Amino acid sequence: MRPPASGRRRLIQVKKPGAGLSDHLGMDADKEAAMYRRIALHLDQGYDCQRRTTVALALARRHKAEVLGIYASSAPPQYYYGESVLLSRALDVMKQVLAEDRAAVQNGFLASASAADVAASVRSAESSPSACMALYGRTADLIVLSQENPRDTDAAHEIEFVEQTLLSAGRPVLVVPSSGTFTGVGERIVYCWDRSREAARALADAMPLLKHAGEIVVLTMDEGESTTTREPAIPFAELATYFELHGVPEPRHVRRDIRGVGVGATILNTAADHSADLIVMGAYGHSKLREWAMGGATASVLKSMTVPVLFSH
Repeated sequence: MRPPASGRRRLIQVKKPGAGLSDHLGMDADKEAAMYRRIALHLDQGYDCQRRTTVALALARRHKAEVLGIYASSAPPQYYYGESVLLSRALDVMKQVLAEDRAAVQNGFLASASAADVAASVRSAESSPSACMALYGRTADLIVLSQENPRDTDAAHEIEFVEQTLLSAGRPVLVVPSSGTFTGVGERIVYCWDRSREAARALADAMPLLKHAGEIVVLTMDEGESTTTREPAIPFAELATYFELHGVPEPRHVRRDIRGVGVGATILNTAADHSADLIVMGAYGHSKLREWAMGGATASVLKSMTVPVLFSH
């Protein structure tokens, strides 16, 4: 039998006057829980390696994370049936040199991590750079790479290394520009919101950064009144409510018309206009004949980026 109405216990929530949704639900206390705990960093002999190492270590200190240094430079030389003794010896020498180079880079990274008081470990594998990064990166919360730099001849040797890693690892990838100084990222963030699956994925992947941001600009783009959409637009208030429920600072909504400019340029221009130190966006791409083909906006930003970009696919 059901107890009489007067005897039922009711759970009543009381909201303090002036308290926001995040205060009401007790979300402010979980900022530390929503942090990156393991960051995978690409290591090689390129001169851009130090720049991305600085960014990764700064993030690790802020998030109390371990940095996993993954040495991925190029596939090691292989032996072939019927090769001459002279060639075999040459290959042995090449392998020895590669091993010494790897040890030097890994030891240098561990020394930098120790000086920054960041927990660190190193890994490597005998495979292509992108396969190696994807393999170990899947056990991290975030992967840190550098923008492709044709002038950096000592960097990892693989066609479309960044793109291959980005679209196959299954983890968000933070790409650091090949020029500039970035002592920290995430204080002023531009988040690109087009209501797509990729944008939603990027929102979740970047949540640890968004929660600790000082200023967030949400960028939406259109092509004017002639634009037609297949799905009804989601009001910006829905996104703002989601931010508030997660304890994320209130975002500023910026709308831009991309006619005559393009998506990639609009994103970079908006970041410059608001002095952003990080862009968060979804990465668009698909597999074609065993190779990854990037979407236009993603490729454009990868080529011309001026601040670090967190891509999510």
